[in-house]
Amino acid sequence: MKISGISLLRVGADRLRGGALWVIFAVLLIIPRLNRLRRQRKAWNFVRILMALAGAAMLALVVAHGHALALVVAGALMLLFALLLTPERPEFSVDARAKELGALIVVDGGRYIGAAGRRHRAKLFIGPDRLWVLDASLQVLLEIPLQEVRAVLVEPTGIDRTFRVEWGQTTAEFIFDGSFAEHLARVADATVRSRLYRELPVVR
Repeated sequence: MKISGISLLRVGADRLRGGALWVIFAVLLIIPRLNRLRRQRKAWNFVRILMALAGAAMLALVVAHGHALALVVAGALMLLFALLLTPERPEFSVDARAKELGALIVVDGGRYIGAAGRRHRAKLFIGPDRLWVLDASLQVLLEIPLQEVRAVLVEPTGIDRTFRVEWGQTTAEFIFDGSFAEHLARVADATVRSRLYRELPVVR
């Protein structure tokens, strides 16, 4: 009994649809686990290599032996995922980072001048007893115990403003530039001072 070309196309389409639905269902089940794994760079890159090899092997089998269309879909999707799903970069919001450190207030820190004279775009995270200086990627550059702070001051430096925090034998220097340089420097100064000179509790 001969099978017409239309019947073959229908069978192929049904197999393709079934294979695609199976792959989509499987992917939906593993998406949460994949997202967690993507945050681990080395482990995820290893998984990507395995997925790429498996996908390439499936496509090679199809070319060599003419296997089901579902195998084509699965192999193509695995190669696509391996190429496009790079490791997820850990991102922290300012609020999340403040909560993690225990900071109460966050203000612009201008450009922090490090020990080597390098300038870092900075934010000041101020807690009950600590001042943290964080860079643009929210990594801690400096930690200052507030109880050791001797002085804070704002000084003009040409058209810019310099904000200094002195503690022990060390000085942290921050440069504010632009139209709002003085305002931002004064905000940083006032905020740090507000934590240094808090009112003592009233004893009744």
